[in-house]
Amino acid sequence: MPRHHHPLAPQADSSSVPAGWPEDFLRHRSGDGCPMCANDYTSADIGWGVLLRRGEVANACLWRSGRVRGYCVLIHRGAPHVAEPTDLLEADAAAYWRDTLALGKALTAFYEPVKLNYSTLGNVVPHLHSHICLRYAGDTDPAPGGPLPWEFLDGGRQDEAQLLADAAALRTLSGDA
Repeated sequence: MPRHHHPLAPQADSSSVPAGWPEDFLRHRSGDGCPMCANDYTSADIGWGVLLRRGEVANACLWRSGRVRGYCVLIHRGAPHVAEPTDLLEADAAAYWRDTLALGKALTAFYEPVKLNYSTLGNVVPHLHSHICLRYAGDTDPAPGGPLPWEFLDGGRQDEAQLLADAAALRTLSGDA
C-alpha cells in the first residue's frame, strides 16, 4: 500500500476545478503551493497561531482568530504533504490521533470546557489539520447543544496578551515549556 495517495490529481488549469471550490484547491490538494506546507514548523509562532506543543507528527497551535478562547489547530507537519488522514500509514495515523488526544487533554485541564469539538475539514486549505473548538457553559457559547457557527472561529481576533499567557500556561501544563 502506498504511503500517500491523492485521488484528486492536480489539474492543468483552474477551469477544471470543481464548481464552488477555491481556485487553487486541486493544486494545493496535491501539495503544490500548499500554504500550510510553507509554515516554519520549528517556529514558536507561525503567524496564524502560537505553538503549544510539537507532537509526534503534528504541531498544536493556539489560534489567533475567532472569538472562542482556547481555539486550537493541530497541523500535520510531515513530508510529503498530506491532505487526508486516509493518506497516512496506520502508524502515522495513530500518532496523529495521539497528538490530537494530548492537545484535547491539556485544553480540558486548563479551560474546563463542557465539551470539545474536533473538526478535520480541509475544505479551504487541503492540508491535514484539525480544529479543536472549546464549548463552554452559560452565555459564552453562541450555540449550546448545536454546531458552532464558523464565524465564531474565523471572525475577530483573540486578545494577544491573553493568548500568549494561555499559551505559556498550556505549555507548562503539558510539560512542553
